[in-house]
Formats: sequence, structure tokens, C-alpha cells
Amino acid sequence: MNLRFSKQSLISFIIGYGMAFLSVVAALLLTLMIWSVIKPIASPLFLVAAMLTAWKRGVGAGVFATLISGFVIDYFFIAPQYQLSGNFDDVMRLSVFTLEGFVLCWLITYRAKAAAEIKISREQLLALSLRQQTLREDERKRIALEIHDELGQALTGLKMETYLLKKQIAEAETPEKCRKTDEKIDELLHLIDGTIVSVRRIATELRPAILDDLGVIAAIEWQSREFQRRTGVACEFSANVEDLNLNSEFSTAVFRIYQESLTNITRHAEARSVVVDIKKSDRTLVMRVEDDGKGMGLSDNSDGGSLGIFGMRERARLIGGELAIFSGARGGTTVLLTAPLN
Repeated sequence: MNLRFSKQSLISFIIGYGMAFLSVVAALLLTLMIWSVIKPIASPLFLVAAMLTAWKRGVGAGVFATLISGFVIDYFFIAPQYQLSGNFDDVMRLSVFTLEGFVLCWLITYRAKAAAEIKISREQLLALSLRQQTLREDERKRIALEIHDELGQALTGLKMETYLLKKQIAEAETPEKCRKTDEKIDELLHLIDGTIVSVRRIATELRPAILDDLGVIAAIEWQSREFQRRTGVACEFSANVEDLNLNSEFSTAVFRIYQESLTNITRHAEARSVVVDIKKSDRTLVMRVEDDGKGMGLSDNSDGGSLGIFGMRERARLIGGELAIFSGARGGTTVLLTAPLN
């Protein structure tokens, strides 16, 4: 791995500084061809060569092209020609030219870096938008299936049982038939109770009522218990505050970041336990979610990361906070949210 990295770095170094040298040679040849026209100004083409090198290969190669250009200009175009005297004027001229080239190369490199970051950001936003649309459609599909499969069947059963009950009531003449009618009513009530439970479960999965009724602290504690019950992974919750007076957007962002953290743990961490700690310090909320799973690779913690992580960072940014994801002390992964309570 290190050997391959060193080889790639060496090749990149050779290509970058080779391009710097060739660009200066090209500028020299062009300048010699049009020397009679541009005389006594010999520097523009060399500065262009340095700027192009910096744009393609970075500021280091650009500065190297600038230094070579300074010596070439002094040797070929500054009297006395074809010699490097090394006097004070030559040194000052070379210093000023190098400074100009360095500033131009830095500006070009900074602009190229900014353009690359903007491109990456646009691609990430597009990918996030597409992912949100996909998730929205998948969620709609899941809800539709659950409503169709569970509520639809339950309501169909209720209709049939109600029809039979109506028929039994009309035909009830003996105690035996009355007993059967009572049993059918009990079954009907049991089916109704199951339907109510299904409705509550589906509504809770869409948005827990506890988040709006009792606040984000209670909602996270409830989600921790549900996560432990559903996955069997021990989830330890602690907080130094019982309630926070937060607006809906802030509470939702914190809760969804926590939900996404648990989702990542379920999918990738293979953890045995999770510790979530919420602290309020002055006007800052700090939420730490730490697992003891297999940790995360460098690719997961890159600037872009997965779209799930990118979405968590965007939620944190929208409430003025910061999200850090790193290897935890227990060998797993730690998600740290820090947000101002404005």
C-alpha cells in the first residue's frame, strides 16, 4: 500500500514538474518568435505558462515554472544577454517576478480548488435530492403496502364479521345462537383493537407523537428503547436535562440525526451495545452516539461520505450545528452533534 502510494506520488511529481519545464520551453520558443513585436516586454507568455501549470498540476509546479521563467528571461532577454551576472538588479528583478508568479499561481490554484469544491457540492446536492425523492417514494410505497395489507385486510374482515353478526342477530332464537353471537362480537372487538394498534404503529413510524407532545429528549429515550427491543442491541441512554424548549425544526433535525445513526449501526456496525448521551451546556446541545461495533473505514469518514452521512451533516448545518463522525474509544464509531440552542 505505501509502496504503491509512493510510486503514484513520484509519477505525479515527475508529470507536474515535467509539465512546468515544458511549458516554460514553449513560452521561450513563442517569445523568441515574436520578440521583435513584444520587445522589451518578455514576461507575459512565461506568466501564462506558470498559471497554466498551476491550474493543471498545483501551486508547487506553478512556482517551479515561475522560477525557471525568471532565470530564462534574465538570460535571454535582459541585457547583457546570454549571461547571469547575479548583481543586485538581477536578484531584485527575479524576486519581484517570482513573487508575481507565486501570487498568480496561488490565485489560480485557489480558484481551481473552489471550482472543484463547488462541482462536488453540486453533485452531492443532486445526489441527495435524488436520494430524498427515492426515499420518499419508497416510504410511500411501504406505507401503501402496509395500509393495503394490514388495514385493508382488517377492515375487510370487520365488514365480513359485521355482516355475519347482523345475520346472527336477526336469526338469534336460542341461547346457543346468542352465545355464538357474543363470541363473534368478542372476535370483532379483538379485530378492531388489532386495527387500532396497526394504525398507531404506522403513524408512530411516520412521526412519533411523543416528539411533538413531550419533546426531543423523551422521543430519543423512547427511540432507544424501541431500538433495543427491535434489534436486541443494548442501548444505554443518559441526559443531564429532562426537557428542552425547542422549536419543531430543531427537534426534528436532532431526532432524525439520531435515527439515522441507529440505522447506520443496524446496517453496518454489528455492534453489541450503544451509548447515547445528551448534554446541555450553557446554550449548546451536545449529543454523542457511540457503539462498540467494527468501526468505519476511511472512505466512510471522507469529506463526502455516504449520502446518509451527508444528509446528517446537512441537517446539522441547517440548525447551525456541526456533526463529527470518528472512531470511538470502544473501537466502534462515535457520532457527535454540537448545536447552539438559539
